[in-house]
Formats: sequence, C-alpha cells, structure tokens
Amino acid sequence: MNSREKMLAAGVGIVATLFVGRSFVLGIQEGFETKKSEIASLEKKKTEQDLQMTAGKVASQKLSKIVSKSLPRSEELALADYAKWLIDLADQADLTAPNQATIGEISEKDSPYRLYKFKLYGTGSIENATQLLFGFYAKDYLHRITRFELTPIPNSTIPDQLNISLDCDVLALGIANEKQEPPKGISNRLAKSLDEYKKPILDRNLFSPENLPPKLDSRKSVEAKVGLPLEHTVEAKDPDPNQKVFLELLSDNGDIPKGLVIDKDSGKMSFRSNEVGQYKVLVQATDNGIPKKTSVQSLTINVAALPPVPPPAVQFDVASQAKITALLAGSGGPEAWISSKTENKTYKLKKGDQLKLGGVVGMIKEVGANYVELETEGRKWLFGMDESLSDAYSRATID
Repeated sequence: MNSREKMLAAGVGIVATLFVGRSFVLGIQEGFETKKSEIASLEKKKTEQDLQMTAGKVASQKLSKIVSKSLPRSEELALADYAKWLIDLADQADLTAPNQATIGEISEKDSPYRLYKFKLYGTGSIENATQLLFGFYAKDYLHRITRFELTPIPNSTIPDQLNISLDCDVLALGIANEKQEPPKGISNRLAKSLDEYKKPILDRNLFSPENLPPKLDSRKSVEAKVGLPLEHTVEAKDPDPNQKVFLELLSDNGDIPKGLVIDKDSGKMSFRSNEVGQYKVLVQATDNGIPKKTSVQSLTINVAALPPVPPPAVQFDVASQAKITALLAGSGGPEAWISSKTENKTYKLKKGDQLKLGGVVGMIKEVGANYVELETEGRKWLFGMDESLSDAYSRATID
C-alpha cells in the first residue's frame, strides 16, 4: 500500500471514528435530557401533590371550624333545635304572635350534608324586623335567608304594624356530631352593632307619612303650697293618629327634686315640698312613631308659703238679742210677743206654737202674767220679762 492509499485509509478511519464518537456523545446527551425531563416531571408531580396536601389540610381546618356551625346530624334534633331557636329569636325581637313552620329536608342522595327549610311568621314594627334580622345574622349557624317580606297591616289599632315573613335554609353536615351543640359567639357577618343598624333604618318610615313630634301644653310654670301636694297634669298630644305619648322628667342644670315624679302615661305630676322655693325641670314627651320623635319643655314649680289662717268669725247668737216685749190676753187666749233685735222682727206666739231663734228651739207650753213657759226636748223652762232668750235657756240647762 503506497503512501497515498495509507493517507486515504487514515482519513477514512478518522471520519469513521468521529462519526461513531459523535453518535455516542449524542446518545449520552439524549439520555441526560430524558433523565432531566423525568426528574422535572416528578418534581412537578411532587409539587402538585404537596399543594393538594396543603389544600387538604387547609380544607380540613376550615371544615373543622364549619362543623361547629352545623345543625346536629340527627334529623330529629336538627329540626327541633332550629325551630326552637327561631321562636326564641322572634320573642327576643318582640314579634307579636310568632309562628314557625318547618318545610322539611331538601338534599341530594349521598350528599355530604342535609339542607332544611324553615318559615317564620309574626307581626311587629320596622324596629322589630331590624332586631329579627340582626339576631338571625348574629347567630353563627350555616344558614341563610331566602325570602324576607314585610306587609303593612291596614286599619291596625297599633300604628305602623307589619306582617313579617322569613324563609331560610340551614345545613346539617354529615360529619357533625349526632347531638351537635349550637354555635357559640357572634358570627362575622355583622359589621356594626344593633343600634348602628337601627339608626339609618328606623329614621325612615317606609309605609306612613313623616312622623311629627308631640306637642306639650304651653304652661311654663305651676304654683304649689308648702306641705300640700302639687296638683298639676302635663298635657301632651300627638298630631299623628293612633300614637301614644310617653312623658318623663329630665334634669335642668341639676338633679330632679326629690319626690318629684310624673306618670309616663297620664302626665300627672306628684310632688310635696316642705320648704319655700323654686324648682326647675324639663318635661320630655316621646311618641311611639317611626322614627320616635320627642319634644322638650322647661317647667318651673313655685312653692309658696301657706296664707295666714284667718281668726275665727264671731258667732253672733240671735237668741241673745231676743226679749219678751209684751204679754197680752187676747180673744184667742194669752199671747206673748218676743222681739228679735237682730232680725228686726216680733214673734207673736200662743200656747202650742213652735219657737226657733238662733240656737234655742222649743214649744210654748204656757203664757203667764210675766213669763213664758217653753219645752225643749221634754224639759220645761221659764223665759222671764227681764232677760234674753239665750240667758233663760242657759239658766234652764244649768238648773
């Protein structure tokens, strides 16, 4: 083999070696890439599994918290517990004649929970309805309101009364205890207190004209006497029909005088002071409209001393100024003339006549030559010429 052939053979060998080496290197690189892809796939799968496990733990934690909000797994207890709670809620909201109805269980077969439907009926005002809603959402049950309806009651004797109707759903989880205790605490569904919810709701009357404040009488002061009870009634009228007005006393730059009270319904005030003085209070009248309106008026009680007791009037006895002025023998028999100076009158009396002068009452029994015999209550006594009728009567009672 000449040198040219040797060079050609060497070149072919080098090319063959390079080709084989390249194929070997490419095979190794392809194996590495495959392994890297498998490793990446496994790492991704592991990450997904870790995420699923984390999500499962989070869900488990959430579920453990939710279970405490569930009704009991026992259907009988679930229905009884929630129905009782609904009635108690209506009572707390001061609904009139609350009535609860259970529609029953509505849930799919093999469902992890049971869904129960309930209805609640009653009557009340907007304020009662607000209290009802607040109490419902404050309870941390797994429940929701599906319908809430307010209907005005026409011709009601109580103003602004409504028919209130509430439909709701509530869940009992399959993993709950057979005798699950009711949830405790207040739910996180409420962002405000009851009073904060009431203000924007009750300041609007959805079913009646604007409520007007009550009107108090225009008297600014009353008079009283030391030691005597105060006789005064505050009059308050409401311009809106079928509304009641309630009265109370407020302090006017000081305490309300001890013993001063007012009847919230009639407005009659009660007070007795043993000292002369001046007492100032505020009288507030509040109606029961929606929203409630008030009126305030100042009232001054002036306690004065009793007037001096006048001396007793002189009791003047008419009989003390009555005397016999004549004893006559007339055709009809003896006759006595008795003159009453205070009356400027003369009585002409005979036997059997009645005599009444001042405090002296009697019957003429005899008319003598210088006396007259009288009888008073079965007792006889004499009335002479030279004495007054009252003196003769007094002498007779002593004798």
